[in-house]
Amino acid sequence: MASAGVDMFFDDRNTARQTRGRFRYQDECVALRCVANLVSEDVTAVVVEWSTDYLALLADGSSELVSVKHREPGTGEWTSGELRKPLRDLYRTWREMPAQCRCAFASSAAATTKASGDVRRDLAAILGVDAANADAFGRALSLPDPPLPRRSEITAVGIRDMAGVLALLDRDPRYAEKCYLALVARVAAVAVEEPDSPEERIARLAGSLRAISERKRPRQSDLTLHIADLRELVLFTEAEYARREPRRIRAAVEPRVSGPPRVKVGADSFVLTGDAEVEEGADKSFRVVRAQARQVNGRERDVWLTRLEVGRASATAERRRTELAAEAELQEAVSGLPAVAARDRDAFATMLPGRPLAALYGRPPYPRIALDALVNALPAVVRTLSALHAAGKAHRALRPAALLGDRGRLWLRDTGLAVLEPAAGEGPADYRAPEQERPLLNAPGPATDLYQFAAVLFHLATGQLPGPHPPPPSLLRDDLTPAWDAVLMSALSEPQDQRPSWDEFMAGLRDGGSM
Repeated sequence: MASAGVDMFFDDRNTARQTRGRFRYQDECVALRCVANLVSEDVTAVVVEWSTDYLALLADGSSELVSVKHREPGTGEWTSGELRKPLRDLYRTWREMPAQCRCAFASSAAATTKASGDVRRDLAAILGVDAANADAFGRALSLPDPPLPRRSEITAVGIRDMAGVLALLDRDPRYAEKCYLALVARVAAVAVEEPDSPEERIARLAGSLRAISERKRPRQSDLTLHIADLRELVLFTEAEYARREPRRIRAAVEPRVSGPPRVKVGADSFVLTGDAEVEEGADKSFRVVRAQARQVNGRERDVWLTRLEVGRASATAERRRTELAAEAELQEAVSGLPAVAARDRDAFATMLPGRPLAALYGRPPYPRIALDALVNALPAVVRTLSALHAAGKAHRALRPAALLGDRGRLWLRDTGLAVLEPAAGEGPADYRAPEQERPLLNAPGPATDLYQFAAVLFHLATGQLPGPHPPPPSLLRDDLTPAWDAVLMSALSEPQDQRPSWDEFMAGLRDGGSM
């Protein structure tokens, strides 16, 4: 990643100190929190009294006091002794808050396992307070897990996350650096120099939270960053830079299959607009062509078109026609699948409510913010698969191309192989479950879909296909937690009965946490 060209050690807000680089780091910590919420909106606003401490206003109406501490490279994780002073300072501020807000100690280094245990056990002694006050503070407190990026990494991480946000917002990720630096500049513009007096710092933070609790604007109203405003800043910045560059004219993609330029489905006409997936009958009497297409008569709309092309009459072609009709009927019957837009004897077209993941995010590995958005959107897809399973079917062809996304939502594109009898070697090779190699010995079913979904997430997260003996994902990517390791490795078990349930799978992904 190219350097952002930012002087990390001097700043016109505080030219008397050559440690401004630390404050710049803290500006970027606030910016990262804002970037992560441009699409999820768990946080609605941030009050930046100064970058070392800020207040996050959460969507559920609660607040979070965050204290940011940078840890210099080579100093290791926080020990219990080193945590004493920052925790005492944080407690002093927290106890003056007019409401029982959450409290977070955020840092570029984690606390050691021993330190976390010592803090939880000895918090009253560390703070010098009674057990009741220590318990209240302990319930509100979170320690740095996972840690924030280090100073040398944080700008690159922010730009990477902004690229994921732009993709989710259907904007050009090429302008991620420009958009991220614009957001950091907005944070820096509202952050002020920290008061020398701890009492003044505490009073001002408490005053801001009191104003918020009383449904008033904070006294320093220009210090409040609303996520909706920051989203508009990002969209405006991307549009401005996109406007300055010559528009790229994308050549039409020629389909790989021959045929008329227009395909009729009932009374509607469509033109193929993407590469086709072709399934050819074993006796060469037919083929099934699937591709993205655009309706060209009446209303224009993008669809996923499935069409049977019969070269000669045969029993296998007729059986495939029957299966295609069953596929269209299942598509209409299963809740959560895209609606059927047109249908006739040999073809049907379904709506495309979103875009393929490759069009949204590019090639894996995906930025963490995109992974978090996918995990947050997964319940809708799991509900669709559950409806399919309740009908006695399984998809058996899950892969990134079978998923559609748009603005934090996710859909299953089709029913996959659900209406077809299991066959040896079926399904996408890169995500094929072991039982799909030997379906007569071990029939594919709902657990097959779980395996394939885990294989897809493994690939999107790490950039590598899982293969027969995959390593834990955290060995390939250090911002993935052990919870991801546990749930993905369990779901990729060869025996079906050793894979978790869908509920356990989703709970494990949620336990993996966000950045």
